[in-house]
Amino acid sequence: MIRRWLVVSLLALTARAVNAEAPMSNAGYLLGDGTVQIVGWEDLSGIFDRLNALYQKTHPGSRFKYVSGNLMSPQHSLIFGETAFAPIGMEFSSNLGSAYQALVKAPTFSVRIAHGAVDGGAKLSPLAFIVHKSNPLEGLSPSQLLHIFTVGGRSADLVFWKQVGVTSGLGEKEIHTYGLPESDHYPSEDPGFGVYLFRDKWGLAQKARNYQRRRSYADVTKSVSEDPAGIGISALNRITGDVKVIGVRTGEWGKPMHGTREEVLSGRYPFDRFVYVYVRRLPGQPMDPLAKEYLRMALSKEGQDTIAADAKGYLPLNATELANELSKLE
Repeated sequence: MIRRWLVVSLLALTARAVNAEAPMSNAGYLLGDGTVQIVGWEDLSGIFDRLNALYQKTHPGSRFKYVSGNLMSPQHSLIFGETAFAPIGMEFSSNLGSAYQALVKAPTFSVRIAHGAVDGGAKLSPLAFIVHKSNPLEGLSPSQLLHIFTVGGRSADLVFWKQVGVTSGLGEKEIHTYGLPESDHYPSEDPGFGVYLFRDKWGLAQKARNYQRRRSYADVTKSVSEDPAGIGISALNRITGDVKVIGVRTGEWGKPMHGTREEVLSGRYPFDRFVYVYVRRLPGQPMDPLAKEYLRMALSKEGQDTIAADAKGYLPLNATELANELSKLE
């Protein structure tokens, strides 16, 4: 009798454990045959094909379909519950974030799973600041960069090169600024650029009066390479030998950093960017069990190794970052 009770108890515990990781029966992301649909950014399809395979090893019978889209389509799909979660290379856009909160009745919720790439072909990379090869300047602080590329802050706008220490003939020239659009309202190769930099990093600061928008990082590089008074913003993995990368100091007198692999992995580089996975998480309700289990796997050593093995160059999180992201799942 006791043995029978133990067997029944073990079976019940096993059933609860399996059920705790199963998708909700009424989930809108479940296809007719039980396949889990993930609508994600196209640049992450290879990573998620491998993560799906890793998940299936410990969850036999689970099936996934990764639907590739641009940076906006996963956000749309999450709003309407058509994806288990939304992997993207940006934080939620301003317009779609407002729509999400209005329709889902909850704030957006995300977990970071990787850094952008410092080399390789990934579409997401930390940002770097470039000048003409003849420019003698070696480094600028984040505060100086803010007041070069934006106007109206508490400190004075930086308009001439002499204001940042250039003493040659260039010092008397006006600083010409170049970059991708400051808002995702305008088309560009990286719609997340303005959301990351002008909205979140620079607090909705207004662009400099002479800021010249370009649609691609290659266009920014070309403009700077042809303008001795120019400074531009580019993705780190798009830098060419036609321009010079300015180091970024963490303070007024700190050692300039250029976004090396080590600087990004350590979390010290100020203009790092991340891969986010957004999940519908309603107030007072538990997170979708499948999404929670999947994200725990992505943040495990095996998951991070899988991400790091992708040829596009995305970098894993460091130990502190992993602890912070895992704590969100508790």
